[in-house]
Amino acid sequence: MMTITTTTLHHAAIAAVAGDITHAVADEFQSALLSGLKGSDALVIDCSGVNVLTSAGLRTLLLLHREASTSGKRLALASLPPGVRDVMDVTGFLDQFLTCASVADAVAATSPSNP
Repeated sequence: MMTITTTTLHHAAIAAVAGDITHAVADEFQSALLSGLKGSDALVIDCSGVNVLTSAGLRTLLLLHREASTSGKRLALASLPPGVRDVMDVTGFLDQFLTCASVADAVAATSPSNP
C-alpha cells in the first residue's frame, strides 16, 4: 500500500510518499507526481516514508526527471531512506537526481533564485 500527500511550500509542490512503490501502485504514483510537477515550478518528493522502491518506481522517477528537464521545472528527492538510496545508487539513478537531506533543504535547492 502507498499513500501520497501533496502540499505546497513557497514555489514547490511537496509530495510526501509513504509505503511500497511497486508495480501495483506505479500508475497512481506516476499520475500523482506528474500532476504535482505540472502544477508548480518545482516538485520535491519526500521519500522518508518509502519502504520499498522497485523498478516500476525507478521508471516513474526517470519519467519525472525527463518531464522536469524538458519543461524547465525543478525536481528534488528528499530524505531518502538508506535502502532506497542503495537501490538508486546501485542502479545509477542516484546520480541523475538532486537529492537533499530534508524537505526544507530540497525546497531551498529548487528555489528559482538558486541557480
